[in-house]
Amino acid sequence: MKSMSSRNNPSLSPSRRKDPHLQKRRRRRLLKPKSNNSLRKFVQVICKSLGRTWRFAAGTEAGFAIYFINKNLDTGVPLALHIEAVKEGEEPISFGPNAVLVNYGDGWKLETVTEVEFAGVLKEKRVQPTKVKTPKRS
Repeated sequence: MKSMSSRNNPSLSPSRRKDPHLQKRRRRRLLKPKSNNSLRKFVQVICKSLGRTWRFAAGTEAGFAIYFINKNLDTGVPLALHIEAVKEGEEPISFGPNAVLVNYGDGWKLETVTEVEFAGVLKEKRVQPTKVKTPKRS
């Protein structure tokens, strides 16, 4: 495969190839990241039980993050049940165990939901399951 260096590039004259300012600009363009997202190859999850932030590689499933956080909690600290993306004024987005953790951008934070918080919600709303009779097949 042919290399595309400045020597092999016929569109640049010999004087332009040796121009130090042009070379510096070219180098800067190659080294400059395309966006801030290209720098962040991780997601951050705030553990409400400890007040600590955990970092996970991009592509990590929520179930692994919960397992890892709970494994590192001290005895007596409420366990994390699942992870939610939260933003003030917005409805939280819950991640199931096989969902890949995603950073939704400005203002959104990934936080754990603990046993204590979840128990309070269940007591307040107290949804009663309804029994449905299914007809027997002969």
